[in-house]
Amino acid sequence: MFRRILLAFTLITTLGGVVLVPATASAQGVELRFYDRSHRDHHRWDRDEDRRYRAYLAERHRRYLAFQRASRQRQREYWRWRHEHDGR
Repeated sequence: MFRRILLAFTLITTLGGVVLVPATASAQGVELRFYDRSHRDHHRWDRDEDRRYRAYLAERHRRYLAFQRASRQRQREYWRWRHEHDGR
């Protein structure tokens, strides 16, 4: 089981794109972080980030789809938008 997870993670990072990484365990559960390859930085996924993601979708008249389920292209588009609108 561990080998499959490691292999999948290695494959994803080798192919590029955004990678979902469980960062730390907190009292409220697992904190999610995403690595944005284009900007070479990490983003913590919290309520604030979810609110911004929903604003991004609304601005583009798109239905809600969990970020983790969005295509790599859509995820890259979001991070590009995010950097342009917040400089983060």
